[in-house]
Amino acid sequence: MRELDVRAIGEAVGRLIRDTATKLPDFVRQDILRAIDSEPSPKGRELLRALIRNADLALQNRLPLCQDSGLPQALLELGTGIRLTGGSLKEAMIEYARTAWAESFLRQSGADPLTRENLGRDIPLNLEFSPTEGSIARVFTLAKGGGCDNKGALFNLPPSTSPKAVKAAIVEKLLLAGPDSCPPWYVGVCVGGSFESAPRHARRALWDLAFGLGQSERERELSDELLSLVNATGMGPMALGGRCSALGLRARIVPTHIASLPVAINLCCHSFRPGMALI
Repeated sequence: MRELDVRAIGEAVGRLIRDTATKLPDFVRQDILRAIDSEPSPKGRELLRALIRNADLALQNRLPLCQDSGLPQALLELGTGIRLTGGSLKEAMIEYARTAWAESFLRQSGADPLTRENLGRDIPLNLEFSPTEGSIARVFTLAKGGGCDNKGALFNLPPSTSPKAVKAAIVEKLLLAGPDSCPPWYVGVCVGGSFESAPRHARRALWDLAFGLGQSERERELSDELLSLVNATGMGPMALGGRCSALGLRARIVPTHIASLPVAINLCCHSFRPGMALI
């Protein structure tokens, strides 16, 4: 049995929040550079070059990549061979996340949903825990603004819907996202699961994409086809026309109920800010 202080997990969450707020991942930079070379729209190329300049300035000046860092999200995979010490795991993760948020000068965007009162430092945290085998602890974080988050989708199709029609429905939802979602995107998709699980699988698909985690051949084929279909729509960067509407897309195919066909879409804008740490 491995002992692990909850503060080590909290520190990892805080470190990821700080790092991902200001440093665009290398693979995102390379995706944008490749998109510049293949984008036929002059305005699209100009916008993509602006994204690279923004990333350079953010890194040089230790400033947030985007003024909207959203609400902090963390998923902890915790092995059954770990015994936690040092107090409350949840409280430690909340404390370190809120401290990192304040010290990084990230916008405090938490609000009461009805009064719209800003919650200040008491920014709400989306924390999830997932048990796993062994004695490994792995934490994932994700920052994304409200514009793209608002354009995510969860919908149910008739179970008789053909695969072709399922793909068309996903592309249609993405087209409706428009400029408010700040394309080009990174897209996580789940086909299947349940009303509760499909959005979680769609978000996990984004982490799978970012860190090269497992994907079946069927999922790879679906991901590649959906990415091609989205980029063939002509929406382009910031929905101003062009080829590059999405920089990456990862789909998960999950068993579902015989009477159901849920589909979930999790959108991240071009400022893709995932984090992962082994503890």
